[in-house]
Amino acid sequence: MKLVVSLLVLFSFVFVSCSGGPNVSVYHRADVDTANSRIVVFPMLLCQGGALSSANGQYSNPIADALLTKSWAEALGADNAISIPKLAFDKIPKANEFVTLIVKSADTISALEQSGASTEFLAAVKKQFGDGALAFALVFEDKAQYDNGKKVHLNMGLFDVKMMTWKWITKTVYEAGMVPKPYEMVVQDLVDESFKALKEKAGSLR
Repeated sequence: MKLVVSLLVLFSFVFVSCSGGPNVSVYHRADVDTANSRIVVFPMLLCQGGALSSANGQYSNPIADALLTKSWAEALGADNAISIPKLAFDKIPKANEFVTLIVKSADTISALEQSGASTEFLAAVKKQFGDGALAFALVFEDKAQYDNGKKVHLNMGLFDVKMMTWKWITKTVYEAGMVPKPYEMVVQDLVDESFKALKEKAGSLR
């Protein structure tokens, strides 16, 4: 009961519908200070079943990656947001294990406990790309799954490495109508709508 109450106190939650787009749920913590953090922007990652998908190594969405890079750079300036290419991400030690921890903590909106995987991953990121908050975009269906199920779920978030918890998380889903949109366009629209909803709720990306 105390945990539920504390979550209600610490987190704000709203549903926002922007420009006729899908509903976006936004979790935001005003008490997590990332205002001066340099943002490390990771590429779009494929997750399934509460973990980084085994197919993530083959997953590629350059349009979404370019949009993430552009959105963060426009909001903060190129010097304050460094984007990590997919090939570079795949070479970071314990990346798979860390993202699985991230997915689970996003589902429960909880802080992340220190572990061997998180320590090794964060140390490698700091050494290669600098210290800062981590921006994630997690998609839960690839093109084949979308063609079959006609849905795409997208979670985005900013993770503060100082407090080992989330500054914000957005969650949204697209369900195809009679005339489904192309997969790449769906993911791009979900990213756009997520950023719009976050700005409407919090005023900024960090």
